[in-house]
Amino acid sequence: NIDRFTKPEARRISYATLLPDTLAPDMPVDEAALKDLYDSRIDEFVAPEKRIVEQLVYPDDAAAAAAKARLDAGETFETLVADRGLTLEAIDLGDVTEAELGAAGPGVFALTEPGIAGPLQSDIGPAIYRMNAILPAQNISLDEVRADLSKDLQIDSARRAIGDRVEELDDLIAAGASLEDLAEEKGLALATVDYTALAPELEGITAYAAFREAADAVEQGVTTDIIVLDDGGLVALRLDEIV
Repeated sequence: NIDRFTKPEARRISYATLLPDTLAPDMPVDEAALKDLYDSRIDEFVAPEKRIVEQLVYPDDAAAAAAKARLDAGETFETLVADRGLTLEAIDLGDVTEAELGAAGPGVFALTEPGIAGPLQSDIGPAIYRMNAILPAQNISLDEVRADLSKDLQIDSARRAIGDRVEELDDLIAAGASLEDLAEEKGLALATVDYTALAPELEGITAYAAFREAADAVEQGVTTDIIVLDDGGLVALRLDEIV
């Protein structure tokens, strides 16, 4: 039962943080900025109907018609592809809009379920199309994503606000302010963690690489300068004791 009676050496770290997720809910959201963000990401929210399509091109109308006759007689589309010396990957157009298919668009989009269309004229010659799936149009309004986009704006505003405070907080630490002072007077969150570099799971403040690097290096009783974290937050820490 050795695990019950032993634990690795740890560094007891006090730390004061200011994180975007904590500050964000109090940040105002400008309606014009919200609309601009929605417009800049419009492709995520509004998209035309699409089809997942394969395009097998032939050198002329007669060859394309003959291939279609073979399909009608029971041969597989894969056989036609192999006879052309091609692979399914080579003829895959992916998901495309009707406009992207050009002249063949109306014929392919007339299919209401997966199937064969053609021969139809493509930009590179007559082709037989296999439509494999229908991707419905998407039209998500600003109101439907307002909460998510507002949070994104608030997080961004919080990062900027935190960045503007780094110099001020550094000056306070240089003047002798403690972590407790920063928490009481400047609204930072104060906490303590027993930090072990070899811990199997990193969570909370220890998930930040910059915190771990500072926690490994700080000397006992010393308060670090402000450390900017990779999410735009900040932390200052102090080694209280070796446990």
